[in-house]
Amino acid sequence: MDAELKNAPTLKDIREQNTGNILRSLLRSRELVRNALAAENQISTMTVKHIVDDLLAAGAVVERAGEGGEVGRKPRVLQISERYGHIICLNLTSAGQIAVLIYDIYETLLDRQVLPFAPGRSYGENLAAALEQVKALSAARGTVLVGLAAFVPSAYYEKEDLVNYDLIEGFKELHIRALLEETFQIQNVLILHDVLPAAWSEYSGLDPGRDSQFYFYCGYGVGGFFIHKNTAVMGDELMAGEVGKMILDVAPDGKFITVEDRIALPSLLRAWGRPEAGFAALLEAYRSGEASAKAVLDPALELTARILYNLLWVYNPTRLVVDSCERGYSALIAEHMERLLAAAHSEAIPIRVDLRQARYDEYHQMRGCFHMARERWIEELASPKGRVSG
Repeated sequence: MDAELKNAPTLKDIREQNTGNILRSLLRSRELVRNALAAENQISTMTVKHIVDDLLAAGAVVERAGEGGEVGRKPRVLQISERYGHIICLNLTSAGQIAVLIYDIYETLLDRQVLPFAPGRSYGENLAAALEQVKALSAARGTVLVGLAAFVPSAYYEKEDLVNYDLIEGFKELHIRALLEETFQIQNVLILHDVLPAAWSEYSGLDPGRDSQFYFYCGYGVGGFFIHKNTAVMGDELMAGEVGKMILDVAPDGKFITVEDRIALPSLLRAWGRPEAGFAALLEAYRSGEASAKAVLDPALELTARILYNLLWVYNPTRLVVDSCERGYSALIAEHMERLLAAAHSEAIPIRVDLRQARYDEYHQMRGCFHMARERWIEELASPKGRVSG
């Protein structure tokens, strides 16, 4: 079967790509001269001139005299206009609060807030009130909001503008993107399954043109995400990576017993018989050798390692990242997985993978939201339709 033919890039495509690369260079270095932009992006100085002239005319980029020697003409340096200011990242994975991070376009964290919900009000009412507070925080920055990314605890259906409400009932019939666009008067709004930005944040250190990664998360829910050559595998119904929904058995009453029922934190605490104690207590009991804790955690860890081993055969990633809201749990999972890989090393076709725990905590995972929103903004700015004359 012949490979699918791909359309050759047009001059417009190449120009927009070069424009985006110039903007990324300016974001990395804050300011550069034209010759440096040409060398860094391997394009001619004339191409840089044409692109920069358009960006200057649109007010997206400004030029000023740079630092130079006392003799001769000072170099002219370029930088992105100061009117472009900040990006908002929202954590909408809790039914009782939202977390807010505000970054400038260079990834400096400007503000970090947790806004609790008021009791006795619906989720929709609390969310609307919290978003008004976020809007005030944004306005206080005094610069233009260029992007907003929110991550939610389940699949988001873009066409219907609805979030699967299996974990937060308040998402039922709530058109979250429309609400955010109306509240903040901005089109660059991304709604992301919470596993996706976390996976992107971990993936950012790889070679995006060559490497791949499977990100596995086990906390109050269980999920995963496969990124291959800079492309996230979403699936037709955006449900790819819902590892926790895999069926392990069927109960006598016909109910499916899923992976989540066996290894998620609430399930472990219920099996231990102390759901109110918290995972830290379970982990302490396990490490001290308490029989009841080992009876709960050992089977869960063995099952998790086997699931991950099977997923490696399916996806064959360069890297496997294990994550949890409880770092002690992800450490135990990684340890058991390492032992399983070592035991299977003598197999005829051994699996080789870079296995590690997640590098970033919950808030730093929102970096993934930031980078995806900023990339969308760069793409818009690189398109003539996305630039507004200033």
